[in-house]
Amino acid sequence: MKDQYELTVIISNYNQEKYLAETLDSVFSQKVNYPFKVIIADDNSCLDRSKDVIREYAGKYENIEPIFASENCGYLANILRAKEKTKTKYICLLDADDYWTDTSYLQRAYDFLNTHKEYSIYEANVEVVDEEGKNGEPFISPRIKSGTYSEEMYLSNRPIPISQTTGMFLRNSIFSNGIPSIMRNAVGTRSERSFEGDTGRFVMHLRHGLAYYDSSIVGCYRKTSNGIWTCLSEAKKIIISARFYQDYYQYYERKLDFFVNRAYKTLQIYLAVKQKELESSGWQEELIDEYERLMVEDVFHFCRQHEDRIDRRVGIKEKIKQVCRLLRA
Repeated sequence: MKDQYELTVIISNYNQEKYLAETLDSVFSQKVNYPFKVIIADDNSCLDRSKDVIREYAGKYENIEPIFASENCGYLANILRAKEKTKTKYICLLDADDYWTDTSYLQRAYDFLNTHKEYSIYEANVEVVDEEGKNGEPFISPRIKSGTYSEEMYLSNRPIPISQTTGMFLRNSIFSNGIPSIMRNAVGTRSERSFEGDTGRFVMHLRHGLAYYDSSIVGCYRKTSNGIWTCLSEAKKIIISARFYQDYYQYYERKLDFFVNRAYKTLQIYLAVKQKELESSGWQEELIDEYERLMVEDVFHFCRQHEDRIDRRVGIKEKIKQVCRLLRA
C-alpha cells in the first residue's frame, strides 16, 4: 500500500535522553513542502527518561511513530524494526545524539532526487562535534568538492566521499520491498557490524543509482566516548572493515574480486596496527578479545579460500604466518 508520506526519518535510540530533544527539534525545524514521518525505534532504554521524551514528542506531533522494545536487541535488530515499516519513496536516518543545522537540507535533498531519477543517494557533509556540541570540524575534507559518484568508481578503487548518517538521504530502493535476507540473517552474528554503518548503507544504495555529494555542512555528528564505533580500538575498527568486504562479497553474489582484494589489503593493515598495539603493551593477551580473534579468523579463512582471486599474492604466505602467530598469542 502506498504511504501517504514522501519521506521516513528513522531515529534509533538507546538511553540518549540528554540529546534526544535537540535531535527531534532539529527534525521539526526542517522547512519542507512535502509530508514526512518520523519513526523512533527505542531499544528498551532503561537508564534514563528516553521513553518519556519520545511519548511527549509523539503527543505533540502526529507524524511520529514510536516503536518500543520489551528487551534490548542491539542496534541492527532495532533499526531493522523501523526499516521494515518504511514504505515511503525516500528514507534517511538520524542518530539520537546527532542533529541537523541546515533547515533546508531535507527539501534540497528531496528536490534533487525527485528531479534526477538516475540517482539513489544525496549526501552532504557534516560537522564532527564533541559531546557538548563544540570544537567542530568537517567530517569530509573541504577540499572535496560537490560532484557525482558511481558504483563503477567505487569498484575501481577511486576515492569516493561517504558521509556520516546525518548527511545521507536515500531513495528507498531496498526497504520498500522488505528487509534483504542477508541483513536479517546478520542479526546476532559477526556480520552484524557490516550492515549497521554508513559505508554499508551507501554501497547497498549505490547498486541502485548514482550518488551526489554536496560539500555544504548540513548537521552535526556528535562524537561521544561511548558510541558503538568511537569506543572501539583502532585495530578492532580495521578488522570490522575487513569483515565488511567479506560480507559484501556475499551481497554481490560472490562475483566481484574487488571485495576479496579489499578484505586482504585491510587484513594487512590490521596486522600492522595490531602488532604495534601488542608491542606497546608488552604483548598482553587481553588486547585481543574473543570477538576480535574470531573476526580475524573469519577474514583470514576467507582470504585463504579465495587466494587465487587476490591480485598481488606476493607475500601472502608470510601474512598467513603472521595471522597464525597472532591467533596463538
